[in-house]
Amino acid sequence: MTERLEERRRTARLAAKDGSELWLGRPHAVRLVEISMTGALLRTSHSPPVGERGELRTKLGDNTFAVQVEVRRVVVQSDPGELPGRYSLGVTFVSLDAENRRCLERFLRQPASP
Repeated sequence: MTERLEERRRTARLAAKDGSELWLGRPHAVRLVEISMTGALLRTSHSPPVGERGELRTKLGDNTFAVQVEVRRVVVQSDPGELPGRYSLGVTFVSLDAENRRCLERFLRQPASP
């Protein structure tokens, strides 16, 4: 029997482009897979512990977006076709100032590109 998982997100999420960094004591290159008003899904070769905090820096459209994050989930990717990065990280935004909130809202209102 297949169980249907309930969608927990209450806000839109969009795929984003490569070129992001996650600072956890030092910078780590990450691929920003999805982003919403409350958090993001990242792909990386680094496996931080759940609960670690740092800063995510990326470009959303023409704007720089920098936000404090907390790692909430780490999943090892078993499919070699899932490169770059061996790990998927679910992060939540810890603090989102007014400027970054507006930047993120503008980005999420854009139509999704194919």
